[in-house]
Amino acid sequence: MPDDAPAWAARAPLGDARWRLVRIARRGVGMTLATAAFWAAMAGVAMFAGLDPARLALFLVIGGALVYPLGWGLNRMLGGDLTARGSQFRGLIGAITVAQMLGWPLIVALLAWRVELVAFALAALLGAHFLPYGWLYRAPAYVALGIAAAIVAAALQAWAPMRANVTVPASMALLHAVAVIAVWRQNRVEGAA
Repeated sequence: MPDDAPAWAARAPLGDARWRLVRIARRGVGMTLATAAFWAAMAGVAMFAGLDPARLALFLVIGGALVYPLGWGLNRMLGGDLTARGSQFRGLIGAITVAQMLGWPLIVALLAWRVELVAFALAALLGAHFLPYGWLYRAPAYVALGIAAAIVAAALQAWAPMRANVTVPASMALLHAVAVIAVWRQNRVEGAA
């Protein structure tokens, strides 16, 4: 194990391989930043453009399709590789990515049948995918984000369904921004930045 590895790399299950992944991907902080920007843009569109739920849903889906290229680029600028080339976990990272993409038919179906649920479903889908990354990257902020995204989105959808197209994206932007700050700091402290 390299001398500059944090102490957890020697003690954690698969610690060496996980530390290598952290160094290669930089914990995906650029992707999380892109997702925060996506949610902030969606909240702005919903709040200021006066769009009806069907148009907002289309913005959510189109914007969601643009998040990955933006996140990939931001992560590259920060020195990370989201595809995890050189990591023993590359196949697992690919499987997590594909699993998330397989949720998109749900979003498309909601566009057709229950447009008022699109922001909630997208928040839960995008949030849940952070849970395995929380373990892989040893990033408590990602675990918290994954859990909080589902709980907050569900609560806002249940308590204020007529405002959910604004409140869900705004809350997701805030949650993702907090996660970006926490993961950025963790990368700096552990020498993964």
